[in-house]
Amino acid sequence: MHEETAMHGLKAKGLRKGSVSKGAIVTIGLAATAPAYSLTGALGHGASASGYQLPIVFILSVIPMFFVALSYKHLTTSAPDSGTVFTWGTKAIGPRFGWLGGWALLLASMLAGVTATEIMVNATAIAFNLAETPVWVHFGVAVLFILSTTYLTALGAKESSRTTMILTIIQYGGLIALATMLFMRVIQGDAVSSAEPFSLEWFNPFAITSFSAFLNGFLVALFIFWGFDASLAMSEETDGSAEQAGRSGIIAMIITVITYVVFSITALAYAGIDAQDQSSLTFKDNIDSIITGLATDMIGTNGTLVAAVIISISAFSATMSTIMPAARAALAMATYRAIPRRFSSVNEATQTPKFATWTIGLMTLVIYITLNLISESIIKDSIHSVSIAICTYYTIAALSCVLYFHRTAFNHWHTALSQLILPMIAAVILIAVGILQAWNMMDPNYGSGGSVVGIGAVFLIGVVTLFSGVPLMVMWNMREPRFFRGETLPLERAHMAADRRNNSTIDSDSRSKIGSSYIP
Repeated sequence: MHEETAMHGLKAKGLRKGSVSKGAIVTIGLAATAPAYSLTGALGHGASASGYQLPIVFILSVIPMFFVALSYKHLTTSAPDSGTVFTWGTKAIGPRFGWLGGWALLLASMLAGVTATEIMVNATAIAFNLAETPVWVHFGVAVLFILSTTYLTALGAKESSRTTMILTIIQYGGLIALATMLFMRVIQGDAVSSAEPFSLEWFNPFAITSFSAFLNGFLVALFIFWGFDASLAMSEETDGSAEQAGRSGIIAMIITVITYVVFSITALAYAGIDAQDQSSLTFKDNIDSIITGLATDMIGTNGTLVAAVIISISAFSATMSTIMPAARAALAMATYRAIPRRFSSVNEATQTPKFATWTIGLMTLVIYITLNLISESIIKDSIHSVSIAICTYYTIAALSCVLYFHRTAFNHWHTALSQLILPMIAAVILIAVGILQAWNMMDPNYGSGGSVVGIGAVFLIGVVTLFSGVPLMVMWNMREPRFFRGETLPLERAHMAADRRNNSTIDSDSRSKIGSSYIP
């Protein structure tokens, strides 16, 4: 007997194998987490919530995300499919869960594009010292930004991954340079007078002042780790094996948490958290744009421009890195008849899903312009509400791992741990965090402070946009029921299969002939 863990019935989609290098696949995951603009927007609020315990909060918050990354690794090894959570959720849980996971991924990617567009507009205003951004500049930058990132992504996996790699290297170079300058200032005794000196106590989880301080910092930290999975949507195009592609998400996660922890330590040691000090991380004029404040302190007036460039590069590479997996998720959904077949078209010259790529890009632009015309506060609320979609599809990914491998995982203690126990812990944590976050979002004072009949606008945007997928799913089920009957992507479980009579090891080619699917 041997373990049969490879998913069957998966279809080739016309993507070019080997077009993305092993190094590029990791940088796509790094770029999607957008460390520069994630830190600039989250570091001050995280420090305000958790104080000097922020480094340990970052470490604790990455634990469930690391467990999700393990789920992605195992599922990618068994099914290197561009649909990722859509495909795995359909195979392991059922078509409706898979469809909802795919919809949540698409929604999160588009809202992330809205976020990056707003950041690019703000960075442009800072770079050109505009106190108020004229409407034509506002929308001009947004249109140029979305069209250029979409165009570069549509050129092909090889070209877009190279561009992302270059931008990511520049972004990390800027962050490393800034962290080095902060460290040198601290060493030389030139830190802000109100800042406390570095202490190992910052890594003591029992020194966190209250559960509320932990939870608020945890919620800030948890969602800035989002994006590592972008690289795994490229598994069909990666140079190397499916197992190597699966490891890329874990590598990206490890590099990201090291980046956040190191930068938070140097920033805390230099600037401190005294809200009354104009140079601190929590000062009212710094808290929403930490990178800008720190760069200005280090370099002077030119620091503002440098920070704007770094943040713009981060937003640009992040948008490319979120459009790529979203387009491939749409490609997979169309290939298996879960959405219109038009999305399954692949350009012959570039071997990339151009139609899906441009649709994702243009939809992001339409959402941004529409929300901006209604109210700029809705843009800010959309940024907060993306957490609902993220929790949804990460939970489906973790549960897919548990359900798919539950019959074979207990053959070895390490697979039981990494395929069942840890993913289940991640799912429970994400469900709990999602409920807590939704509860917080119901508060009319959350986000911009808007509300409808006493319910926070952030909650309404997050929930309504997510569950707007349900009527779409019902309508498509009425038009194309084959997918929802399990005909195009059947339910399946990893299982034990008999070896061949000569007891020889079954290779990957012969394994694929055992059967087209296994339905429990």
